[in-house]
Amino acid sequence: MSTISSDTKPVAELPQRALVDALRNIRFLLRRDDRARLIYARPELSALKQQDLPDHLRISVKKRIGPRVPIRGSRDSPFPRMVLARWPKDRLAENALPSLACVIHGAGDLRVGDYVLHCQSGDFIFYEPGLATADGSYSHFEDDAAGRQCSLLWVFPGRINGEGLECYICDSHGNTHSAGVRLWCRNHLLAELFRGIQEQGPKAQRQESTFHLLCAMLHLLQCEIHEGHASPAPYFSPFEKFPEAVHDPIQQARAYVTKHLNGDLTIAKVSRYVCLSPSVFTRKFKHQTGQTFNEYCTSLRLKQAALLLTQTDTKIVEVSRMVGLTDCQFRQLARRHWRCSPREYRRAHN
Repeated sequence: MSTISSDTKPVAELPQRALVDALRNIRFLLRRDDRARLIYARPELSALKQQDLPDHLRISVKKRIGPRVPIRGSRDSPFPRMVLARWPKDRLAENALPSLACVIHGAGDLRVGDYVLHCQSGDFIFYEPGLATADGSYSHFEDDAAGRQCSLLWVFPGRINGEGLECYICDSHGNTHSAGVRLWCRNHLLAELFRGIQEQGPKAQRQESTFHLLCAMLHLLQCEIHEGHASPAPYFSPFEKFPEAVHDPIQQARAYVTKHLNGDLTIAKVSRYVCLSPSVFTRKFKHQTGQTFNEYCTSLRLKQAALLLTQTDTKIVEVSRMVGLTDCQFRQLARRHWRCSPREYRRAHN
């Protein structure tokens, strides 16, 4: 039986140093090979095999037992869900965000739906949203794990409006699995480079472009962390328990609002997104949430702004932009709801 380690490891104590060292080693492997061993995971094995895979990569079939259990997020959470569903018997999770994994050292077995990728050090795996992957509750070894070790670097978009990137390292030692602290780098260029890698896809004629995008992203990520521009992701709970849920249009609307909180949110736009008329949407939204649509958006924006003010050093004008408000609107809402200015709120809660 695999276990989650509760021991304090150097990765957890010194995440910046561990990540900088890992990124430096990965970049060395890329320069040595002069190409990226990048595998784009696909829902079906047949689609996976259509790309140019590394010669050493071994793939085995492992069918899911099921069932798929949908997940809902917390009503009060200002962040989009990372997990959409779980397969408890298979220890798999369906993730809402794309992610990139790299085997730093050792050899790992990475589960994707109904197959397993048996990877080596230097392999990259890109996961699109919606893929069923290992849920982190056990080590990355499918066969006999005795004496085996493996470390992986994980990179994915920031959960606050897709701002920057988050990254962490996980270690597998035998049947024990541990995850380090997640660091968040808010440089918008990181997110653009990540999206570039995602959009390139596994096309043979674009391998050189993908290689340069990957090198640039890893180099910038290393610099950001080394120069102290990374902070622990303030909302991460490594083993959060999620209740089950049944999806409906209002839940979809709330998820849309959370994801697009920095944009222009209107009843007409969101009701169209969930395929309801504005009048029906307005009535259902008030009945289910107890708030009007505008009240809900304002509440969510202020919750996220409060989090950014108290747990990051982001400038106030940037905080207002990240929650979809002008600087003047943010200050007016802060006075109305908090009875103080954003600066006074930050000072009082720090």
